[in-house]
Amino acid sequence: MTRHELVIVGCGPAGMMAAIYAKRANKDVLILDKSTPGGRIRSTYTVDNYLGFSRVTAEELVQKMVTHLHDLGIDDAYGRVINIRKTDAGFVVLTDRDEVWADSVIIATGTNPKTLGVDNEAKFLGNGLSYCAVCDGIFFEEKDVVVIGGGDSALEESNYLAKICRSVTILHDLAEFTANQGLIARIAADPKIRVYSESKVLGFTGGDVLEGVRVLDQKTGEKRVIPCQGVFIYVGNQPETAFADELCQTDKAGFIRVNSEMQTSVPGLYACGDVTKKDYRLIATAISDGAIAALGAVKYLDNLLKKG
Repeated sequence: MTRHELVIVGCGPAGMMAAIYAKRANKDVLILDKSTPGGRIRSTYTVDNYLGFSRVTAEELVQKMVTHLHDLGIDDAYGRVINIRKTDAGFVVLTDRDEVWADSVIIATGTNPKTLGVDNEAKFLGNGLSYCAVCDGIFFEEKDVVVIGGGDSALEESNYLAKICRSVTILHDLAEFTANQGLIARIAADPKIRVYSESKVLGFTGGDVLEGVRVLDQKTGEKRVIPCQGVFIYVGNQPETAFADELCQTDKAGFIRVNSEMQTSVPGLYACGDVTKKDYRLIATAISDGAIAALGAVKYLDNLLKKG
C-alpha cells in the first residue's frame, strides 16, 4: 500500500492534463488506469481539430501526451479501480491489484460505448461485431460492413472504414444525422458509403459468424436483413462510474456532477473530462477540465498543509 498527495483515476487526455498541472505545482501524483494510456482517443483514427496540429493520427497524439508525462517524471500504474472510500485521513482507492491512499483524488475515467441491447449482440461481439473501427477495421478489408449511429463518431469511422472495406452501410434511427455538416458532406460524397435513415436495428443474424443485420424501416414498417460481414456500433457512451455510485452525486445516467472548479459533492474529490455531466465531450474540453480539476486539487492540498 502506498500513499500519495494526489491520485488520478484514468489516463485519457483529461487525466494526463490534470497530472501535468499537479506535477508542475510540485505535488506527489500517481495516475491509475486499467488499460493503455489514451482513453477514447484510441478509438478513432485521425484528429483534425486539435490546436497545433492540422491533422494528426490518434496514436501520434497519445504518444506525445504520454511522452510529456514521462518527461516530467509522473508515476503511472495499472489497476482497475473497484471502490473509492472517503475517510477522516483522506481517500482509500481500492484496485484489483492494490490499495492506495490519497489526500485528494481526481476521477477521469471517461466513458464506455453503449450497447444496443438487441438479439445476438453479445453473441457476435468480437466475432464480426465491434465498437471500435480503428481497433478492428483491418479485419474487414474488402468486406461489406455496417455502421450503426448518426453522430460524429459514427460518420468519422465510416469515412475511415470506406478506405479499407468494399462497402459501408450506415444505419441511423432518426430522419437526419446529428453529426456536424462537414462530416455529413464527406459521407455524401463517398460512393462506397450508403445511408439508411429511420432504420431501427432489431438484431443480428448468422450461425458461427455474423451474416447480417435485421432492420425495421420505420417509414414503411418493412423488416429486412442487410447482409454484411462486420458491424460497428456508435450509439453513444455511458460513464465509467460504477465504483463511485455511493461516493458522490451523479445524474440519472451516472455522470458525475461538478462545480466550475470540477469539485464533486465530496471535499477533496474532483472529476473531469467525459465522466462529468456536460454538454460537449471533446479532447479540447477534456484537457480544459483536467487543468481546472488539477488547480482545484492543488488548492485543496495547499489548504490541508496550512491546517496541518
